[in-house]
Amino acid sequence: MAYLCQLTNKLRVVMEPMTGFRSVTAGVFVGVGSADETKDTNGLAHVIEHMLFKGTKKRTARQIADEMTEIGGNLDAYTTKEYTCFYTQTLKDHLPAAMDIISDMISNALLSPEDLTKELGVILEEIDMYDDDADELVHDLIQKEVWRNDPIGYIISGEKETVKNFDREAAAAFMNKYYRAENMVISIAGHFDIDETRTLLEEKFGSIRSGFSPEVKTAPQYYLSNVFRQKPIEQMHMNLAYPCIPYGHKDRYLFTIMNNIIGGNLNSRLFQHVREDKGLSYAIYSYGSAFKQCGLFQIDAAMNPEQTIQVLEAIKEVIGSLFEKAPITEHELHLAKEQIRTELIIDTESTHNHMESNGKALICGRKTVALEDILNAVASVTLEQLSTFMEKYLKAVRPSICLVGDLEQTDISRISAILDTFGKELEGI
Repeated sequence: MAYLCQLTNKLRVVMEPMTGFRSVTAGVFVGVGSADETKDTNGLAHVIEHMLFKGTKKRTARQIADEMTEIGGNLDAYTTKEYTCFYTQTLKDHLPAAMDIISDMISNALLSPEDLTKELGVILEEIDMYDDDADELVHDLIQKEVWRNDPIGYIISGEKETVKNFDREAAAAFMNKYYRAENMVISIAGHFDIDETRTLLEEKFGSIRSGFSPEVKTAPQYYLSNVFRQKPIEQMHMNLAYPCIPYGHKDRYLFTIMNNIIGGNLNSRLFQHVREDKGLSYAIYSYGSAFKQCGLFQIDAAMNPEQTIQVLEAIKEVIGSLFEKAPITEHELHLAKEQIRTELIIDTESTHNHMESNGKALICGRKTVALEDILNAVASVTLEQLSTFMEKYLKAVRPSICLVGDLEQTDISRISAILDTFGKELEGI
C-alpha cells in the first residue's frame, strides 16, 4: 500500500514499504522534460540532468561518485518528454546518505561554465550516437512529425545546433523555473521506516523553493505523416503510428490487451504472421507511447530494404484480419490476460518498478493504483469491449509511417498507395 503526504513546502511524497525486501529505491521526479521546452531551449532539460552530477557547493563530481560507491548504492537519472527522474537503490541504513547527495545535487548545483562546456561535448556525442541508431531514430522522427506543432514531438536530447549554444545563464533560468517543490515528487519503495523517512525528507528537501505556476496546455494535434530518411545501412527500419489514448486513460487496460495480441510478444499476430509464417522480418513488435494529453499505438519492424513493401502489406493483413476473417478469440483474450497478469506480478518483485510507477503517476497528475485493482481491471475486459476499442482506433484508420534506411531500394510511391488502403481493403489473412 502506498502512503501519500506533503512536505511543508508542498513537495509531494509517495512511500510504499515492501515486506520481504532488504533494499530500498528512491526517486526524485521533476515535472519537466522536452515537452516543456521551446525551439530555443530544446534539449535543456536533458542538459540539466547531466549537469547535476557535475558538482555542488559541497561536493565535486568525483566526491558524488565516491560517496555513492562508499555506501554501495547506484545513482542515476533520465529525462523523458514530460519529466526528469533522479534515483538511487541502496540499503535502509544508507538511505539518509543517498538522499543527502540527491538533495545537494538538486539544491546546490554549481552549473559551472567550464563543466557545462565539457558536458555539452559529451551530449553532442550522445546525439550523434542516437542518430546512428536507426531503431531509435525511426521512433524519434515519426513522433517529431506527427506532433509537429507541439513540443511533445521534440527529441529529448535536442538538436545539435541548439544544444551547442546553451550557456550557464540559460540552464540556471530553466532550472529556477521548473525545479520547484510543487513541481516535484519523491517516490520511495522497499525496506524503510515511514516515520523516519518522512523526517529525513523534510530535513533534506523541505527547503527547496516553492512557487511553481503550471502552464495550461492544449492537447497536441496529430498530423498524418510520411517521413523518409535516407541512411546507408543494411536494414530498412519502419515505424507506423496510429493516434491513440493518453497516459492514465480509462481504456488503458483495453490498450494493453490489444497491444499484447497484435504485437506485444512472441505469439502475437504480427510476430507469427510477418516473421514466423512469411519470414520477412527478424524484429517486429508493437508498443504504446502515452503522454498526459495524447498517445500513439506504434508498430516497429526492421527488414531487408527489398522486402519493405511485403512487410507493410503483411502488417496490413494482420490489422485487417482483426475485423474481417480472424477476429480476436476468447482463447487469445485469455492468453493475453494471463501473460499480462504474470508480467504485472513479476514487476512487483522490483522495488525500482514500484518507485517508478508511483512517482510517474503522481508527477503526471494521476492516482497510484494498487496491483489488485489493475489485475481485476485486466481480468474484467470482454471481447466486446476490446472489439469496440480496436474499431475506434484501428479500423478504417490510415497510420503515419517513418522509414529509415536505403530508400533507393524502396518504391516510395507504392508505400504511400498501400497506406492509403489501410482500413479500406480489410481482407485479412
